[in-house]
Amino acid sequence: MNDDILCCVNGSAHARRAVEIAVEFARGLDRRLSFVLVNQVRPASGFPPIKSWTEAEGEEILDAAVRYARVRGVKGAKRILFEGADVAASILECARRIDAGHIVVGTGNPPFVGRLLIGSVSEAVVSGAGCSVTVAR
Repeated sequence: MNDDILCCVNGSAHARRAVEIAVEFARGLDRRLSFVLVNQVRPASGFPPIKSWTEAEGEEILDAAVRYARVRGVKGAKRILFEGADVAASILECARRIDAGHIVVGTGNPPFVGRLLIGSVSEAVVSGAGCSVTVAR
């Protein structure tokens, strides 16, 4: 496992906080930084799957994170557009593929009932990661 940092983005305020923290870590620890956006794919009963974002929307979210990092002195931040049905599993798979040593993820802290019904991405990442995880709030 290396020292690379993987930061999960989705355009939300909590993800923006994760970007801020990941950029500070990368800059302060002189680590490589990758941003991942998981474009969630859902089945659509005989129609093409429904994605959370168009490719252009996903690229813009990733571009904004990379620009933020660049302005703050992080060079060579990478962008990863990942597709998958399960966001947390996709983040963990991406972390394995790039051999990340640290994951930074935001949390929206959904209501208890929402967590019971759909689970929490950040909780699933924390429990399933093979490396350290920072949850940004």
